[in-house]
Amino acid sequence: MRALILALGFGIAPLLGFDFAICQKYYKDASIPVGDSRAILVEHKKEKVFLAFFRQKPKNANIIKADPFIGLYLIKGDKKSKQSYMLMPITQKAFELNMAMIGPNGVKRGIILEAQKGFLEYGRFTAPVQTNGIISNICYQIYGIGIEGNRFVDSRYIDRFLGQDTPYYGDIGVRLYHDKNDINTLRVEFVNPFFSNVPFLRNDIILSINDQAFTNIYDFEWFVANLKQYSKIKVKIKRDNEILTFPIEVGRRYGGFLLPDTFFESIGIQLDAQLKVTSLNQEFYALQQGLLEGDVLLWINQHKILTENTKTLQQVQERIRFLLTQAVQTGKLDILISRNGFQFTLNLISGLNNDYIKNRYNPFGF
Repeated sequence: MRALILALGFGIAPLLGFDFAICQKYYKDASIPVGDSRAILVEHKKEKVFLAFFRQKPKNANIIKADPFIGLYLIKGDKKSKQSYMLMPITQKAFELNMAMIGPNGVKRGIILEAQKGFLEYGRFTAPVQTNGIISNICYQIYGIGIEGNRFVDSRYIDRFLGQDTPYYGDIGVRLYHDKNDINTLRVEFVNPFFSNVPFLRNDIILSINDQAFTNIYDFEWFVANLKQYSKIKVKIKRDNEILTFPIEVGRRYGGFLLPDTFFESIGIQLDAQLKVTSLNQEFYALQQGLLEGDVLLWINQHKILTENTKTLQQVQERIRFLLTQAVQTGKLDILISRNGFQFTLNLISGLNNDYIKNRYNPFGF
């Protein structure tokens, strides 16, 4: 079948190159409907699975595996008599190939402008893409699946998802930013106080992990995400003018990318937009220090969480991360909550598994 497609594709339009029009029929034969989108059948290690991207969990779909961090899902469907796709790596040669976005609503010719750089820093195509359309140079070969605009998830990230039994992202308890005076320098922006024995402080410079240096956040995130949970690593930092090396045990991410990232997720606490606790994972009971479902978070260390500058959900999450990072610095973590009309403070310091933070603690908060 694939040999026939090649013959037809190149034979119909020898002067124009491959005729991608026939690939739209192949696309429909190699996909199934999921809501108002589609899932495509891809080959992975001698298996075939229906793959789709959704920013939020698709409704009424029979989901086999989900990675809500990056929005990739495996969908159960009838594979009988279905065509399928081979995933191709984006090599330097791939940038030179004439390609097309092929989707349920048409075909758009173009070329790959940029490979995906980070988990949410998607690849770029010269033409508009359809969600769950495919980027291809031959009907049965794909380099990624469409997101929206001209963005797509490329095969490197799809391969990572397909290769895991359950989605996993390593974590060392920090979120970074690029130093504005030196774009190649990575500094600590936020520190998760709930992460076991996290030694970092805001504005520490990350020099290396196991002697591996980094000059951009995307490479750092990819490296850390692929560290094995509970493995031991050495992180070298620069704090002021001092070079320090810390032993770290790798944990796992519980929030971030497409998911909320307040750091409370790492102790099993989910918050809604009004900062109400919507669910508690009892696995982390000792760290939750008496917080209950239905509690509303109001203040952290006498600082109001919701302000005139927290108008979006992203701003609210950033505000929480900022206040928790301050708590790491001061060694004080008091949470003012509202419960059934009563307001009171919980001290979360005693529940932390972090000697660095506890050693900074004093009851007066200075």
